Amino acid sequence: MTKATFRVDVTKEQFVFSAAHFITFAGDICERLHGHNYGVRASVEGPLDENRYVVDFIALRDAVLQQTQALDHHVVLPRDHAEIKIISDAKETTATFRQRRWVFPNEDCVILPVVNTTAEEMARVIAERVMEATREQFSDAIDWIEVAVDENHGQWGVCRLPWKK
Repeated sequence: MTKATFRVDVTKEQFVFSAAHFITFAGDICERLHGHNYGVRASVEGPLDENRYVVDFIALRDAVLQQTQALDHHVVLPRDHAEIKIISDAKETTATFRQRRWVFPNEDCVILPVVNTTAEEMARVIAERVMEATREQFSDAIDWIEVAVDENHGQWGVCRLPWKK
């Protein structure tokens, strides 16, 4: 008899965030500032518990929703890029890339612990934050979490992380 595996997937209409960003690519090209209506899907895999489910759908849904709401209607900036420098003062956040410069009100920005604000990197950050928010409730029964971020109606960046530390 083969051992079954079980997974819970959550993808909801409200798992959408509108955000502006720019990335670098091809070594030294920096895109223009632009935006997307991102969609998010989250999955966790693990054994069935005594109630015969992997995790509570509602708890997973709420943790993902909290992350999408935190990103919604913001400019998403990379904290760890080698050439994009981010500096914030009491009022404004300034991003620079070589001779280019963008200035935003602090409340309009979310600075993420990423090298580049790609869908893949945003998926990792969301996955890590959902893990942190639900670890106590879900304990170590889960084997892995996967978060996918859709940046353009079918172009998904996906990150899968082991649940156990």
